[in-house]
Amino acid sequence: MTDITLTAIATPAWRWRLLPALLAQSFAAQWIFFAIPALYLATNWTMLSGLDNYRQATIIALLISLFTLTVPVGLAVMLVLRLVQYAAFEKPSSPIGALAGELRQLAVNPVRIVNGLPVFAAMIFFNKAMIELKPAIPRIMPFAWDKWFMELDRTLHFGTDPWVWLQPVMGFDYVTFAFNIAYNFWFLALFGAWFWFGFRKTADELRTRFFVSYMIVWWLGGGLLAVLFSSAGPVYYSGIGLSPDPFTGLFAYLHGVDGRITLWSLEAQQMLWDGYTGKMAAIGISAFPSMHNASAVLFALTFWKVSRGMGIAFAVYAVAILLGSVHLGWHYAVDGYAGIALAGLGWWIAGPIARWHAGLAATRRYNENLASL
Repeated sequence: MTDITLTAIATPAWRWRLLPALLAQSFAAQWIFFAIPALYLATNWTMLSGLDNYRQATIIALLISLFTLTVPVGLAVMLVLRLVQYAAFEKPSSPIGALAGELRQLAVNPVRIVNGLPVFAAMIFFNKAMIELKPAIPRIMPFAWDKWFMELDRTLHFGTDPWVWLQPVMGFDYVTFAFNIAYNFWFLALFGAWFWFGFRKTADELRTRFFVSYMIVWWLGGGLLAVLFSSAGPVYYSGIGLSPDPFTGLFAYLHGVDGRITLWSLEAQQMLWDGYTGKMAAIGISAFPSMHNASAVLFALTFWKVSRGMGIAFAVYAVAILLGSVHLGWHYAVDGYAGIALAGLGWWIAGPIARWHAGLAATRRYNENLASL
């Protein structure tokens, strides 16, 4: 594509007139974000083509979800993160004023929109693959690994179930409630990270590394490994016909807490089970590896490159997710360990890919044009 020549003194009106040409260049330069969704959809096809009546996610439905949930939540979280960064680390004279200035700049300069649209277009196709596969996992590969993961947990933790080790420290109503909040707010962290990196001013190496590693981790972990090691998790241990259930004591405690303070996790677990048993539309059950843990570690690895303080904050959050995933009965501890290892692998693989992409002539020209706006 012919390069676009911009001037540093372009007026706001002139910037918006350049939008179609620069947007086309943006999609061309950021082709890499469409590669893994294409692979994900291809591997899905091989696994789903033999199933009758699996649920297909339409682009229209995904767009509605994007603009009614992901966009407003992601923007809100991104603004909060940016305000915290101003107040705690950059410390301008007025953090709110600095944030307002960024918002005003967004209205007159389309650079962030131009840079972000290809990423979110790619994420629509990526989410399509995820949403179609997860509910079908038990049909492709019935749950067969739960007992093995439970026994592995015991072996790794000196003959004791990990939740039992945690109970003396975490087995208090308000401690459990706090971890319940942290675990459920994972989606806010996810949407916030998408917007934080998606709408950066340049298609830089860190941004590319985050999205490529995220897609690799979810394709391998939430897709291929989830099918290969199909498991339901501790909360559904007896529900899938296994006994004796070593998690009876844990859920007796959790339901006791829920009688005093509402635990959203128990409601979510029941909703997933109702989907699995056909009482409502299936969302999907899959325990191994833990994608909550994998994503939380990716957040920590990536935000550490933004600032040490944010990296530490997200590292603490990743530890909370690991502990909460066991304490709330979502996962075996080995699910979390596998998710952490998978995040490290994805981050490592994405590193040279991101450096290579950043060095391409098309990427460099595109970033130069963005900088000129």
